[in-house]
Amino acid sequence: MARIAALVGRLRRPFAFAAAPQAPRRRSRFARAVGRWGFAALLFGLLAATAGAQSYPKLHVVALAQRADRATVEPGGVFHVTIHVKVAQRRERIDELILGSFENCEIISNETVHTAAPDGTDFVERLTVQALAPGSATISPAYIDAIDSALGKPMRFSSNAIRVEVSGAPPLAGFFETFEATARRLLLALAIVASVFAALFVLVVLFVRRRRRPATPPPPIVTVSPPAVSVAVAPSDRLARSLEAYRSERSPAALADLRAVLFAAAGAAVGATLVDAMRALGPREPNLRRAMLAAENAAFGPTAERAGAGDDLIAAVQAYAREQAAKQGAWTR
Repeated sequence: MARIAALVGRLRRPFAFAAAPQAPRRRSRFARAVGRWGFAALLFGLLAATAGAQSYPKLHVVALAQRADRATVEPGGVFHVTIHVKVAQRRERIDELILGSFENCEIISNETVHTAAPDGTDFVERLTVQALAPGSATISPAYIDAIDSALGKPMRFSSNAIRVEVSGAPPLAGFFETFEATARRLLLALAIVASVFAALFVLVVLFVRRRRRPATPPPPIVTVSPPAVSVAVAPSDRLARSLEAYRSERSPAALADLRAVLFAAAGAAVGATLVDAMRALGPREPNLRRAMLAAENAAFGPTAERAGAGDDLIAAVQAYAREQAAKQGAWTR
């Protein structure tokens, strides 16, 4: 019986080792640890997302769109982008509006106007944008992250994207190059012709003097005439006349004349754009800068808002004129 028991023990010993391996027990502990850490990370992410969503304002966005006033522009040219936002709530500001990215273009100036309506508030943000290099100027959609008061859920309200083609040469660049080359050829031709005529004149005079003796000329009669009086128009007088003409007529021609006078006061050349005038002015004369921006909005802004922009233009020009008059009075004293 003892031998039989020993034989049975020997036969059962290998099966005991095969039935209880240690490697699976180690893998199950690692899997449980990974599951615990994964569940904790998921729970932390859900809590962070819930906290971020709770920080959004409660808004019901009725409309969000943006448009450009030009589909094609030259390099360095200026176009305007209007962003319209309508919310169902009564608000004074819309700080939650995030502008999209501007590719191959840059913002020069912006202006925001809000209007209260019976069904909420309308916000209109008008941007003055300058195109850069030839190609395409793209503006990605503007958006607002908020909790929709109608649905009670966090949402992202997005507008449309804008694409403006930038083609051609910079404004007036080709014209100036052609004009400069033509002027050089013309001056060279005039110099050659003048040299030929001068040489012929000298030869004729020498030939005539050799042929006959010149008579003694009578004493010259010197007539003293009064100096001509030139009437110079002071820049302030021209600005006052242009302002008065625009105030009385409100015509495109009067607006163009007043805009040209402001650009000339900034030191820009004839035919310059707003960007050229801003660069020529630099950081000087903030009242003149506001007057030029107001003139740009009155000339190229939305049709329904040009009357109000004209009133802003008149006020800005009057402020600039008063400042210049005060400076001239100080210099006189």
